Amino acid sequence: MKLRLQLRCLLLVAALAVAQSTLVWGTSALAVEKPLPFPLPRSAQELPRSAVIETEKGSFRIEFLREVAPTTVRNFEYLAKRNFYSGLTFHRYEPGFAIQGGDPKGNGKGGPGYMLPPEFSNVRHERGSLGMARLSDQINPERLSNGSQFYICLAPAPHIDGLYTVFANVRSGMDVVERLRKGDRIISVRVEP
Repeated sequence: MKLRLQLRCLLLVAALAVAQSTLVWGTSALAVEKPLPFPLPRSAQELPRSAVIETEKGSFRIEFLREVAPTTVRNFEYLAKRNFYSGLTFHRYEPGFAIQGGDPKGNGKGGPGYMLPPEFSNVRHERGSLGMARLSDQINPERLSNGSQFYICLAPAPHIDGLYTVFANVRSGMDVVERLRKGDRIISVRVEP
């Protein structure tokens, strides 16, 4: 009887270990294996230079870092041209740090159905920097970027330098960005050549 109980316990522990490793591997594998729905750029010159983001509080213009994060810029262009961002809200506001939006669920847990490869660089997080959000390292050891959620720094944030993909900077309308709050809507995003 005692031996049977010990054997059951060992089998249960082994089954849990396999289930846990499968779950972690499965999550990562799904994120990596899902193909991107757009062609990768052949050169940075074929990517747009800027975009205008219109919100309920006004518009602001961003300039893309095409050489630094070409895949992320292509993704932003792809989503903007499909009106993905139109009507979405900014779901997170951290005073003195950042405003975050681009989540179709509106709660920080959504995206377009795929993740992006990280494009880390030595570009610093300054006031007006745009970066792609991502899940924590414990859940996302590859540090893949979310496919649509982006944040805009409201102040320098050196503590996250090199940990997230920075893909653009606000070039005009930072006063509009500073008025944005949780729940404010994006009306449209228009990319420019």
